[in-house]
Amino acid sequence: MKKEKILNSYRNEKSDEGNDHINNMSDEKGFFAMVMLIMLITIYKIYMDLPFGDTGAIPLSFLSFHSFNRYKQTKEKDTLVYGIVTGFIGIAFLVWYVIETI
Repeated sequence: MKKEKILNSYRNEKSDEGNDHINNMSDEKGFFAMVMLIMLITIYKIYMDLPFGDTGAIPLSFLSFHSFNRYKQTKEKDTLVYGIVTGFIGIAFLVWYVIETI
């Protein structure tokens, strides 16, 4: 492919591969930080003998909604199954938390 053809295709897509890479890396690091904080809070809640289902439901709901959105874009069956499974587990954590706090 010629250089001009490649540049024109990027211009037409209104996409910048460098920015996309930066956004993806930032999302991954942000998610990792969120999971680490949730783990610390969960450990504290276990130590203090507090219910901790809410902290499990948070990342699972993120993963579930992320998977459903990705499935809409790619139509990958594995992604749909992953979204359903994480959704059910997240709901179970939330229901367990509510039952524990009643």
